Amino acid sequence: MSQAMQAADERVQEWQKAIKKGDYFWQETEYEFSIYGEVLENDYEGELQHYRFCKCYSSACPEGEIGDVHLSVISGILTREEFEERMQELQ
Repeated sequence: MSQAMQAADERVQEWQKAIKKGDYFWQETEYEFSIYGEVLENDYEGELQHYRFCKCYSSACPEGEIGDVHLSVISGILTREEFEERMQELQ
C-alpha cells in the first residue's frame, strides 16, 4: 500500500497541489459517469498532504458522499457556477 501511495504522490501535478478548501473539481472515472466534488478541508500534513477531505457527487451517488480524495485523481477545476450546473444535471 505504501508503494501505491508513493506512486500516486509522484503523479500529483503543481496545479493539483494548489487545490484547497472551497474549491470545486471533477474527476473522470472508468465508468460512464464523472465525479464532482467540493473540498471541505485541506489540513492534512506529512504522508497525507496530497489528500483533501471532500463531498463528492455523481449519477451513482447524487445525494453526495463525504470522504478523502487523492489529488492525483482530480481531472480539473470547476468554478462554483460550473459545479452547480453539474449538480442540476444530476437531479
